[in-house]
Amino acid sequence: MKEITLEERKQIQLRMLIEIDAFCRKHNIRYSLAYGTLIGAIRHKGFIPWDDDVDIMMPLPDMLRFKELFKSETMCYCDVDTDKRYKYAFSRIANTQTYNKNGLISTSYGICIDLYPVLGLPLSIEGIEQFFKKGEQELNRRLRIIRLVDLVKRFLPVTYVNGFNEAMKRYRDFLFQYPYERTKYFFTNGGELEMRNVHEFDLFEECTEVLFEGHKFMSIARYDDYLRHFYGDYMQLPPEDKRVPYHGGHYYWKKEK
Repeated sequence: MKEITLEERKQIQLRMLIEIDAFCRKHNIRYSLAYGTLIGAIRHKGFIPWDDDVDIMMPLPDMLRFKELFKSETMCYCDVDTDKRYKYAFSRIANTQTYNKNGLISTSYGICIDLYPVLGLPLSIEGIEQFFKKGEQELNRRLRIIRLVDLVKRFLPVTYVNGFNEAMKRYRDFLFQYPYERTKYFFTNGGELEMRNVHEFDLFEECTEVLFEGHKFMSIARYDDYLRHFYGDYMQLPPEDKRVPYHGGHYYWKKEK
């Protein structure tokens, strides 16, 4: 069976993003392009040429509404509640017509768009530092379990280890504990408990449109502050040896096209 190429993956992700954008506009759900996808929109007006994924973010209240309402014939919402084998601290919107093969295991869903929640935090820097310190304990416990499961998958067709989903949910619930509406610091959760993910302004106070692959998508208005805080000079291209796909994966159609 022929593997889906990087360029084919990008076209699938673009179609997914168009549908997600239309759904969010219809239901007044706030979202923004994020991370490398937002860099791509600002710097390249589309995909970073060597990038292999799509990232969006939503305030937690909007993400929970999206999770409740979203319906699609070709996509599904994935997190620790919908899949007991799910291992990420953020959610994903997965294409259900493709699958990903990892070692001896094939997942029933494949090509994804990563969906990062924007979360509330304690009301002081000292409180945030304490929160992150406590979170490291949960994070390390979670990572140990993930590494064990990934190691076993290389050699055995094991799909689940007892206690795995409980550990993932415990870490998710820890991160989600501070109300978004009553915070003055905002946390973009990619799973890393780092101050570069903390912002002293409401990312979604104002939004705008940006051009991406010939289509208009939503972005936080202060995208320059957000990207410089996280990446520094994001308009500068990385060295050539760093211009490679980061996430990898081996994707196939469930039914040959």
